[in-house]
Amino acid sequence: MATADDSVYRSRAEVGILVSSLVKPSIGYWWGRTGLRVSGMHWNEGHYEYHVNLGYALWDANNIQHGINLLTSWVAGSDPGADYRYASTGVAYSINYKGFFVELGLAHPWRDELGNLERETVIPCGYWGYLYRF
Repeated sequence: MATADDSVYRSRAEVGILVSSLVKPSIGYWWGRTGLRVSGMHWNEGHYEYHVNLGYALWDANNIQHGINLLTSWVAGSDPGADYRYASTGVAYSINYKGFFVELGLAHPWRDELGNLERETVIPCGYWGYLYRF
């Protein structure tokens, strides 16, 4: 049953470009307070990122939305001195202000193919970019 508070959370689609270690397309849809976002890019076998977010909007207005997300990521790449290939799941906070989007959180690496993260219980996760909401 819908309440008066739920009436401001309307359904909408979103598309955009997000950046972390790769620039990648993103597409999502929000059903009231709950949303699903998928983003990713495959550069080559050693460099790719895929993200799936299940979100819950804490506040949603025409110009601003912020919420919490359950984020699962599959990432492969390299930094100076280290290569990595892992999968992780965690919780992140996101804010979208007039299309400009930032998401930051912590995730637990549950699959580490190279063994670089075996001592890490949590790692930072997140990205930034532009998401146009319809």
